[in-house]
Amino acid sequence: MGGLADSLDLAVFDALPDALLVVRADRIAWANEAASALLGGPLLGVAFEDVLAPGERHRLGLLEQQREVGWALPATCRVRFLRISDREEITTDLRFGQRGDTLIVSARDVTDVTRAEGLMGTLAQTFARGTALLDAEELLAATEATFLALGWIVAYTELVPGGSITRRVMSAADDPVGDYGRSIIGLNMPYAKTPILAEVVRTGRPVFLDNLPTLLTGAARAATALGASMERAQIIRSAWCPVLTNGRLTHLLAVTGRDLTEHDFVAVQLFAAQIGAANHMQALRSELVHKERLAAVGEMAAVMAHEVRNPLGIIFNALAGLRKKRSDAGATPELLDIIHEEAERLRRLVTDLLDFSRPSAVELESVALAPLLRHAIEAACLDPTFGGAAKHVALEMPDELPVVETDPGLLRRALVNLLVNALQNVDDPGHVSLTVALDEDQIHLRIHNDGPTISPEVASRVFEPFFTTRASGTGLGLAVVRRIASDLGGGVRLEREDPTGTTFSLRLPVRSASPSSGSQAAAGAMGIPRTTGSP
Repeated sequence: MGGLADSLDLAVFDALPDALLVVRADRIAWANEAASALLGGPLLGVAFEDVLAPGERHRLGLLEQQREVGWALPATCRVRFLRISDREEITTDLRFGQRGDTLIVSARDVTDVTRAEGLMGTLAQTFARGTALLDAEELLAATEATFLALGWIVAYTELVPGGSITRRVMSAADDPVGDYGRSIIGLNMPYAKTPILAEVVRTGRPVFLDNLPTLLTGAARAATALGASMERAQIIRSAWCPVLTNGRLTHLLAVTGRDLTEHDFVAVQLFAAQIGAANHMQALRSELVHKERLAAVGEMAAVMAHEVRNPLGIIFNALAGLRKKRSDAGATPELLDIIHEEAERLRRLVTDLLDFSRPSAVELESVALAPLLRHAIEAACLDPTFGGAAKHVALEMPDELPVVETDPGLLRRALVNLLVNALQNVDDPGHVSLTVALDEDQIHLRIHNDGPTISPEVASRVFEPFFTTRASGTGLGLAVVRRIASDLGGGVRLEREDPTGTTFSLRLPVRSASPSSGSQAAAGAMGIPRTTGSP
């Protein structure tokens, strides 16, 4: 290098992480240690053309010509090199300058960056191909070839209370880590055996580990089969990404590989987000199909209910006449009671079907809550299904309740349904209570009975139309409550954590915060006690 070597301490350039080359007369006149490592061998005297991918030397010459005539070029350009030892292609971000026949080049290896960019592009194209890929399984299947080509192992795990269940593993057939993953598919693994996964669940943040074997200590080392598999596969890097479905952590995506980089980590996070979006889309599609089916059932139910209601009216009129003349007609009271009971059951079914099928026409008005709550309790205790048996509901509420803007008819119907449901599922001398609580902008109405608790299987279906555990039930009461609560801008839920019985919570917005000063007086004037029970 002549004068350059005399004027500079070249050890300074050897300490730099980027590859530096000096090219004179199209041959490499000097290279630092990073350049030799990048290109896989000694470079002095090697033709510059021999370490460049085809066409790249010509492109650099064109760029230099553009710069000379005043074009504003980017600070770096992507240039592909060929490694001397194995002719493997390496992508770099390159800066260069030329004066006379001397070209000075600075190159930084970005092969992993371009791989991550390619992976993100592939994943984005897969997800955008159409609406056919609407669930995680299909998305994973569509991208399996991409991950296998990279030599990576992918595990998709569902989070369950207290642990996780591996649902899918993608890897080469003879990969020891993949074999271990497939051996635990479907097994419930407690968090104590999966400490890294447990940490992701605890923090909700993705984790990139660049030296996993050294981290397999303590609780992690307890997973001896996984540790042994990773050591045999010489896997040291892994990415662990939470999968959020509609904002809730539901699954985890784990990717491991020898050459996994932090740039790839970004791509894996993108893929985890795509899986969460696919899960959400599938849930929305299922909900839409469910609503379409319910709409069809509702239309059919409305037609049937209207057709049945008129004959029922005739039956009840005839029953009334028969009861007056039952001694002359020779009919026994028992038979008439059976006919009346079955006709009443049909009428209740028709009423529930009509309530469920017709849309709620919400008519808001200012309502004093205390009298409405007491009337709902009174109606529930007089429900015909109890056959005149005395029923009691305890009412607990603040001394002052706000006047709210709501539909009193719809709210009363929802409360009656919840109270009747509570009374039907508690045996005498069981206890049923309606408790009112207030916060800044909502009213919470809790209907509790101390009867048997609801099993998880039943709890997940209580609001489904036509689902019932009672032989004489229609399965529509709670479905009607949920629809009314939604129409009124609130919600209803079953409090599953209640060990003392069954509690439903009805939440309503407070549209007007003015106290109901006349509510207690109005209740007293109507002769309704503050703690009410059977009339």
